[in-house]
Amino acid sequence: MRYTTLTVLTALFGKVLSTPVRRTSVTGITSDAAAFAQSSFDYVIVGGGTAGLVVAARLSENSAVNVGVIEAGESRFGDPYVDTPAYLGEGFFNPLYDWAYETVPQATLNGRSVALNLGKMVGGGSGLNFMIFGRGCQGDYDNWSQLGIDGGWDWAGLLPYFEKTESVTSGPSVTPYNLTEPSGTGAGEGKSGPLPISYNNFYSEIEGPYAQALLSLGVPQNADPDNGDTTGLFNSAASVDAATGNRSYSGRDYLLPNVGRSNLAVLTGAQATKIQFTQNGGNATATGVQFTASGTSYTVSAGKEVILSAGSLHTPQLLELSGIGDEARLSALGIPVVVANSDVGENLQDHQTIYSDFLLTDPDIPTINTLFSNASYAATQEAQYLTNHTGFFTYTPSAVSFHPLQQFWTDDDLQTALAQLQTEIAQANVSTFISKQYQLQIDSIQQGQLAQMELVFLAGVLGEASSDQENFVNLANFASRPFSRGSVHINTTDPLASPLIDTAYLQFSFDKEVLVKGAQLNRNLTQIAPLSSFISSPLNPSADVSTEEEFENFIIDNVSTEWHQVGTASLGPFGAGGVVASDLIVYGTSNVRVVDASIMPMQIGAHIQATVYAIAEKAADIIKAAQ
Repeated sequence: MRYTTLTVLTALFGKVLSTPVRRTSVTGITSDAAAFAQSSFDYVIVGGGTAGLVVAARLSENSAVNVGVIEAGESRFGDPYVDTPAYLGEGFFNPLYDWAYETVPQATLNGRSVALNLGKMVGGGSGLNFMIFGRGCQGDYDNWSQLGIDGGWDWAGLLPYFEKTESVTSGPSVTPYNLTEPSGTGAGEGKSGPLPISYNNFYSEIEGPYAQALLSLGVPQNADPDNGDTTGLFNSAASVDAATGNRSYSGRDYLLPNVGRSNLAVLTGAQATKIQFTQNGGNATATGVQFTASGTSYTVSAGKEVILSAGSLHTPQLLELSGIGDEARLSALGIPVVVANSDVGENLQDHQTIYSDFLLTDPDIPTINTLFSNASYAATQEAQYLTNHTGFFTYTPSAVSFHPLQQFWTDDDLQTALAQLQTEIAQANVSTFISKQYQLQIDSIQQGQLAQMELVFLAGVLGEASSDQENFVNLANFASRPFSRGSVHINTTDPLASPLIDTAYLQFSFDKEVLVKGAQLNRNLTQIAPLSSFISSPLNPSADVSTEEEFENFIIDNVSTEWHQVGTASLGPFGAGGVVASDLIVYGTSNVRVVDASIMPMQIGAHIQATVYAIAEKAADIIKAAQ
């Protein structure tokens, strides 16, 4: 292991992290599947990830109810690949941390499949992500309410839950971005939530020149992106605990403080395979959840509710395995239909991503890669990290900006692209639900109110083995509100098989054009002083990629995920796009709820983890009100 000074805090958590002896009722974190199955739970939560552990912590505040969580991964407390911010991405493709899925071959990408990393641990994606923490624009959430969705699923309804989640430590007064006020001092920041949120204490010496290049193009600064307007360049918050310098995530900050409760148990190393139902006329009632652990199948009873928090890829899979989905698809697999709903697994949306890498003129400029290639520098930074919890080991990407297309496109280019988009939409024969989404998206683009492009600077290149002679930085761009709509479905009754994931990347030429112009913009930025003095040459795409066609081919060959899948068990009207009602109850059932990113009907212009936390906090209040 690259970083061995950190140790698991067994003195503090050894009792709850060890496997308890078999008994009728289990508590804490356990791997005793048989004892878990024999226990009595009011609420069984499938998925101990970002959302699931929030709901578990909040529901178990009531000592009169018992809460059980089924999690396929293991606990990774004290693991530097989880805790240490600068190790972002180090857990990718490692089965100890990552489901490591991939899409079906994408026709729009010349048959290429795309890797999809997905957190597999206590804490789920919040323990694997890049820790960027922020809300979307007000219009993002208000658009949801335009789709026939009530119950406070809009900006005003979610804002109290954003605040309830977080405990924000404000940023330094001096940053490379020269903001008018320290980040995190706005009126809407949460100060007493379970999740510590902070700002970088370490900035690469290239971030200032990068910001200057961006601002020279007329991009505005944004001192308070949490106020409902994320457009412009800002100093991004991160899910990092300023007191320890470690990642903050649902496992550490929602579960561990409450894991000693006698009414809460988290089973690790177990995968849910089916929801059990009874049906005596009317809605189906869930009675329990089947799961497998170490090759053995079990069933655990749920006295009140089953709550699916398995994420946008696993939640629709489990619904279909349990008989909730498209009637023809289920019948073809021999699965008895419990609830016929063809919208299950549809409406998949994901931020589409392009990374542009650049070789630096000076190999001695510190980057993330330097922590792995320069033992002396790494030792100095490690000592600082352990002594006062600052320095490069606490680094996360902080130079984040969101842009309306009018900022970089001419009006003629934009109108031509939108006209082509509308032609392609008409030819696609999409559902009424998705057609409404498209109109909302087009309206917001025309009005220039919501950003369609995101840019992020990273001091280093993930997975790139730099040497003493080479060093790199990465400029990433993302299609923040893509029009592409994919799906997640099963094609087998084997519950342990990966679902078929079709992200439909670049389904519309408009999405491709956003990425093309973003990659071209990144190239142009590196040619603007003073940033240009730090850049030796473009690495990927190479300098040979220069024409529009060459950039388009680069996009097709390299577009990937931002790990933000949403929409596959959407809020919305039944029969018109919806899988869950405004109380998150799955249509056709009396007591199955979905609480994860799959309920988000439309993608937002933000990294989604803050929104998933807010959804879970709101859901917990909804469930408590129904008790």
